[in-house]
Amino acid sequence: MTIRPLTDISEFEQCVNLQRECFGMADIDLFPKRLFVVLNSIGGLVLGALEGDTVIGFLNSMPAIRDGAPYWYSQVMAVARDHWNSGTATQLKLAQRDHARQQGIQRIEWTFDPRESKNAYFNLQKLGAIVRRYYVNYYGQISSALHSGLDSDRVVAEWWIDKPRIQTDGDVRRVFVPADIQFLKKQSLDSAKDVQMRVREQFLKNLHDDYFAAGFERTEEWSAYLFVPGASRVHQAD
Repeated sequence: MTIRPLTDISEFEQCVNLQRECFGMADIDLFPKRLFVVLNSIGGLVLGALEGDTVIGFLNSMPAIRDGAPYWYSQVMAVARDHWNSGTATQLKLAQRDHARQQGIQRIEWTFDPRESKNAYFNLQKLGAIVRRYYVNYYGQISSALHSGLDSDRVVAEWWIDKPRIQTDGDVRRVFVPADIQFLKKQSLDSAKDVQMRVREQFLKNLHDDYFAAGFERTEEWSAYLFVPGASRVHQAD
């Protein structure tokens, strides 16, 4: 497998197809190839994992600014289903970090569903990202099979690539989520909706209290975000 920037139209077409495969989205919700073309022209990045000429995974980064500081916003990452749990996503994110450093970028952000424990573990525990923003029904109704039936609540992962990892000890609060929200949805959509309301309420309460998520625990039966105090003070931009 090779990790490298993607630049060819045919490679971008494969990225569009990967979104269909991974997320089960209708075409109207897919990021089109012209977006990837533009990103390469404005200081962004489209990074691919390839086996030969086949794109088996990709992510993108677009230039963004918040509070006067530039950062990269990573809008989508997709990996072919037959390469899930292969380490491809990790290699893509680490390569993205290397490219960000080369461009002088200190922070990469992206959104994810707070109920998806596997994604939360990857983002917080493996990469060391933090969460201190929660958006209720961020995208409205979307066509993705993975997210159908529930509001599109999202949290923002902040990956400060050269900052030390936050220690989760002392005054720690936990917000529990199912080990597998997709399995719960199949068993009972009403139960999944109840979980969403509880997680939403607890997240917003902790953020209001100036706590932020800095770690994640995951077992076969349950998972939990680890919240620590100091959301308004942590990782202030230099």
